Amino acid sequence: MQTETVFRIILPVLIISFVSHRGYYASRHKETAKSTLKKREEGPASKLAGILGLVGFAALLAYIIKPDWVSWSSLPFPTWLRWTSLGLPVAGFALLQWSQNALGENWSDNPRMIKGQGLVTSGPYRIIRHPIYAAVLLILGSIFFLSANLLVSLGWIGMTILEVSSRIRYEELLMLEYFGEQYREYMKRTGRLFPRLIQ
Repeated sequence: MQTETVFRIILPVLIISFVSHRGYYASRHKETAKSTLKKREEGPASKLAGILGLVGFAALLAYIIKPDWVSWSSLPFPTWLRWTSLGLPVAGFALLQWSQNALGENWSDNPRMIKGQGLVTSGPYRIIRHPIYAAVLLILGSIFFLSANLLVSLGWIGMTILEVSSRIRYEELLMLEYFGEQYREYMKRTGRLFPRLIQ
């Protein structure tokens, strides 16, 4: 089997695994108006992220079904780099699951504050404030190397960066509003997406 064919199989498996994982947790933690104190409303960044996601999805379909349509945007990555980059989604899924376990019932598909919610500082939250978003960046960012295609990558990565940055901005303001000084102290000792190197 040719290397390119293998990557054309790996990519849809990666996306299906990511969507399935998210769908599983979304079905377990259904949002109810009664339990929600405040939640994020969709803004321009989310709408633009949705458009970029559609572009990325269409480009990925073309890459899988009819690669000639997107071959003009191929990137000259060496094969070893593409194989090595498989470590990114593996690490991403491990971090994602660890984060989900630490959050437990505090997880929500849409950033919100629920009644009785506590500030989680265990598991990966001991060192970074947004490990789920770090995991998403690892998983979907790996598409850049795995596809070795600029058009496919731009849609997925553009969508991810826009959505993640918008969510982080909202969540941090929400946490400061509800947890105040406790969250400020937590921010001082943790990194946003990566551990702080200097305390």
